[in-house]
Order: sequence, then structure tokens, then C-alpha cells
Amino acid sequence: MDTAELLVELGTEEVPASMLEDATRQFARLLIDGLHAERLSAETGEVWCTPRRMIVALKSVPKRQEDLMETILGPPRKVSFDADGKPTRAAIAFAEKNGVPLARIRIVDTPKGEYLTARRKQKGESTARVLQRVIPAAIGGIQFPKSMVWTADKFRFARPLRWIVALFAGKVVRFTVAGVPSSRFTRGHRFTGKSRIPVSGAEALRESLRENGVIVDPAQRARMIRTGLDQAAAEAGGRLLPDEDLLATVVNLNECPSVVRGAFDNRFLDLPGEILITVMREHQKYFSVVDPDGRLLPYFLAVINTSGDSGGKIRGGHERVLRARFADAAFFWNTDRKIPLGERESSLKGVLFQQRLGSYADKTRRILALLPHLTGPAGCGSAPTGVETAAHLMKCDLVTEMVKEFTDLQGIVGGLYARAEGYPDTVWRAIYEQYQPKSTASPSPSTLPGAVLSLADRLDTVCGCFSVGLIPKGSKDPFAVRRQGNGFLKILLDHHIRLSLDRLIAAGLQALDADSQETAAEIKRFFEGRLRFLFEEAGFSYDCINAALAAGYDDPADAAERVRALQELRQEPDFLALASSFKRVMNILAQSEASEDLPQPDLMSDAAEIALFQRYLEIVPEVEAARNNRQYSAALRLMASLRGAVDEFFEQVLVMAEDPALRRNRLALLRGLARQFLSVADISTTFVPWPADLNPF
Repeated sequence: MDTAELLVELGTEEVPASMLEDATRQFARLLIDGLHAERLSAETGEVWCTPRRMIVALKSVPKRQEDLMETILGPPRKVSFDADGKPTRAAIAFAEKNGVPLARIRIVDTPKGEYLTARRKQKGESTARVLQRVIPAAIGGIQFPKSMVWTADKFRFARPLRWIVALFAGKVVRFTVAGVPSSRFTRGHRFTGKSRIPVSGAEALRESLRENGVIVDPAQRARMIRTGLDQAAAEAGGRLLPDEDLLATVVNLNECPSVVRGAFDNRFLDLPGEILITVMREHQKYFSVVDPDGRLLPYFLAVINTSGDSGGKIRGGHERVLRARFADAAFFWNTDRKIPLGERESSLKGVLFQQRLGSYADKTRRILALLPHLTGPAGCGSAPTGVETAAHLMKCDLVTEMVKEFTDLQGIVGGLYARAEGYPDTVWRAIYEQYQPKSTASPSPSTLPGAVLSLADRLDTVCGCFSVGLIPKGSKDPFAVRRQGNGFLKILLDHHIRLSLDRLIAAGLQALDADSQETAAEIKRFFEGRLRFLFEEAGFSYDCINAALAAGYDDPADAAERVRALQELRQEPDFLALASSFKRVMNILAQSEASEDLPQPDLMSDAAEIALFQRYLEIVPEVEAARNNRQYSAALRLMASLRGAVDEFFEQVLVMAEDPALRRNRLALLRGLARQFLSVADISTTFVPWPADLNPF
């Protein structure tokens, strides 16, 4: 079948950098899915994006749909023929409606009885015509974190559409979206390119836009920026302070990137480096330059959306803006410190956390109430004075002028002010690190006091939001509860802190005066989902995750150890064979009454049964010792050593014996085996499929 290339470019006003790549990937997926739904295949060619355009090129798209033979179900036979076997009006109407001669109507037997059917050939439609439906639907299907209505027909998009290129086999696919008709004309760089450029295909588009100041491939722009940054940093006598997140942002802020180096006054280096770097990074999207020892140098690197700055005017403008920013920061640094942090705590009563959850003073009170439930498990002792002091001070920087102006510095500024006031390391660093980790890829607090402070803060936010109905659903998560949950669990795992989620959730709800078993259960399920997410992101297989969590996750750090052990052993033959046998054990037990009976040796007569029981008695103390020491790989290997005895047992012993005493005793033996496994993982439902035709009895 003949195939051709499909090229679609959506030209827009500048889409926010954080939305751009995901939206473009969505668009590609929606186009492919739309074609598949129309019985058309496609191969992904190129997926490019710049701030003003999303481009998708698909290869090997058939020029027509294949013809489709469809079977149409008609009326029942009993109403289609009269007593003499002649077709009724129902049969005749069915044939006429589907354009099929009555002689070609067939009768088929269905679960509901005999019915008339017709086989009809549906001629394949031209792909060009199909695309007139598929492309507009794909454009309308793109989801953004934030979008607006831009046209009278209520079309929602992140930014207004300005042009649409839609070509199939080199010809324009005609349609209109949001008042913008499709064409073959694109636009170059906003300031240096042509406003009307004809396009014939993906490669021609790439080359034409390159000639008009646009680099469409984000990977190419990233290479250009990285090279320019390294070169500019070296020319300044230092090296680039790496920042991959900022690099990803500036790649999607510029269509034709280049790097300029600016300088700032040495006197600003008297400010803490964290403040200078944050101001440059968050507010200006500048990169920092450090010397070989990691000390900040008085330079910045800006990525600009032109091919260069030969006259230095752009550099000068950036230097003036940064000078003003740093002057503000220096003023706030000197002014804020005139009021000690401790004196600011009372001002938190006027800073709202959430309308139904009160002020930050209320949040601080709840955090202090949670500390005793966390300090012991974290190893901070029973009277952690430093942690309590840090808890009183941790939110005080919210009322400083520095944080009001530079909100991204909250926490960091509090820690720096506490350090300047002479608080010990345990206090100022705990405040400084309270918002870590900011993502699953970033580090947790480096100290135990910092970990405890962050745990208490996050637990209060999660419990508080659930208690007032602010539960994350779909893409809606206004208080970033998922991120709070991820961070809470990541700290537990990174610091190997063992504690009970049930007890912590109860403490969190009690501090809120919101005791509710239903809410507690909902929060516990939320943490299970977050824990599963973290394990999947870490690369653990689904069967290991399911098996470990099925055996319990009240202690997340313990669950992590069990997942690791399962992952280590999951491919060993003895373990997989035993998993199959254990599924058989659980299947039998599921069909018997629960009982606390212990196996009685005097009721055992079969050699295989006795051998399994003796082997079971031998390993139980070793398994329990390994489990108590969290040596789960050793515990699982010991259980896997039962494989031969278990196989012999099932080959030679009838579990569901006619004698009730024998049956109960054999079930008791299987329950004992099951208890040992279930204390580590439930591998009965995940590792091996149960043959549907196999009778476990």
C-alpha cells in the first residue's frame, strides 16, 4: 500500500516552557491514536517543539484506509419469515437498508437465538479526508495544566493559535481550528525570520526554519546552549555550576539560543551564595559560575533568543536588571536581621496556611505536637531540644521581606538567618532543609533533625488536606499533596527510619482534632499509592511490588527492604517454583475455614507429610531470626529450600482427606507455611499464573 508523510505544525504565542514538551508529546500520541482508530497505521518520524510551535511528523501513513468487510446483525429469524417461509417486511427492509440482495442474507445462531446477518463491504476512505477529522480532534485533545478560552467557539488552549501547517503527501489537509485555517506556510523567528515561509515536508521545514533563525529540535538547542555555557564559563576563569532543570527550561524559552556572559559587583559576594544563585536562577533564568573550589564568581551566564550580542547591549540590560535584584536582596538581608527570627513567630498568626486549617501559627503548633511521634523512630532521642527550637522557627521567614520578594528562598532564608544569629548546626540546617526533597530525584535532608522537621511538616499537610476534603484527584492537586506524600516516604526510605504509618496518621489527625477512621484509611491508601509510585520509579518490577505491599506496608522502610529482597530472588528457579506451589497453598486455604489449629505430629502418617513438617520445624527459627534482623533475602532463601518437600507433599498427599481430623491437620500445616511467607511477601497472586484447568485438590 502506498504511504506518505504527515506533517503538522501548530504555531502559537509563546507556550510556557514547563508545558511545552508534554503538550507536544501528547499531540503526537493523539495523532497516532486517532489514525489507529481510523484503521490507519503510522510511524513516529520527528517530534519537535519551540516556544512558538509544536511539530509532529509521522512516516509511512497509508494513503487510504483498507476496505472493511463488516457483519451487520439484523432482526430475529422468527419475525423475518412467515409461516410459509417467505420473507416478511422486516427481512426485506433489512436487506434494502444495507444494500444487500435478499439472497445474500444469512442466518446465524447467537446466544439469543437465530438472527439475520448481512455482510457488507465498506470502501476505505482517503486518508486526506480522514485527517480532516483526526487533526482537529487531536489539537482539541491536548491537555494543559492551565488553559484559557481564546475564541468565541470556546476553544481552550495554553496560548492562542496563530498558524497551522498540515501537509499529507505534500498537499495541504484543509480544516479550520479556532478560526485558524490550515495551510503550507510557517513563520520564522519573531524578530529575524520571515513571516511567510512555504513548506513541503519535515526536512524542508527544519531547513527553512534554520535559515530563518529557528532551531526546531530541542536536543540540538540543548547542545548549543551547553557548549556556549561551558565556553563562557571557561572564558570567565571558572566553570559552570551545573543545573539540568534550568537548562531544560531555557531550551524551551528560546528558538535560536546563544549565551552571553555578564558581570556583577564583587560587593554582592558578601551575601550568602544561596541567595545570589536563587535570585539569578529563579528570577532571571541565569546560570552561575564558580571557581575550581566551588566558590561563586561575580559572573552570570544568560541564554538569549538571538544569534549573538555583538554590541553588548543585551548584556548591559541584563547586568542592570541583576544589579537591581541584588541590591534589593542586600537591603532585605540587612533589614530583616534587625528582627530576630524568634520574635517573628507571633506574626505567623496573620499568615494563612489554608482557610479551614488555620494559620502558620496553627501549623507550627501541630508540627510541635507531632515531633514526639517522630524523634524516637528517627533516632533523635526523647528530648530533642534542637528539633523543637527549629520547629518554632521553621516558618518564621515567611514574614521576612526577603521571602516576600523571593518566595523560592523560603526555608533557605530562615536557615541562613538562624545561622547568622548563632543557632547551632542542628537548628539552622534543619530549618534550611525543611522543604527537601523537592522532587523524587532531589536529595532528602542531610541531617536527622532536618528529616524529622520535614516529615512533621509534610504529614500535617497530608492529614490536614484529607481532613478538609482537599484530596488530589486526576490532574487536580492544589496543595501538591502527592508531592508532599512522595517526599515524606522518600525521607523515610533515605534515612531508613522505621515507624508505623497507622500511628503517625492517627497522631496527625489527632493534632487536627479530626479523628476519623474513614479519613485515616483513605490517607493510608494514599500512602500505599505513593509508595508504589516510588518503587516503580526506582525500577522494581510490578510483581515484587505487589507481593511486598500485599504483606503489609505500615512500615515503609521495611516494605522497601522486602521489595529489594524479592527483586534479588525473583529469577532464581527454586524461588519461582516455590512461588507456584505457594499459590496452590493459598488457593486451598482460601476454600477452607479459618482456624488457629497447630499441626499435630501424631496425626501424620504419610512420609511426605512428616518430611515437610520436620523441615518446616527446622527452618522456622532460622526464618524468624532472619526476619527479625531484616535479612529478608536470607529468610526467602530458607523458605525456598522447602521446594522439594512441598513438591513431594502435593504429589503424595491428599490435603482434603475424607477424614476430618486428617484434613484439619494438613490444613494447619499449610497455614503454618503460609504465615511464614506472608510475613515477608504474598507471592501467591503475582509471580505465576494459576492454570485455570488445574484442580488444587
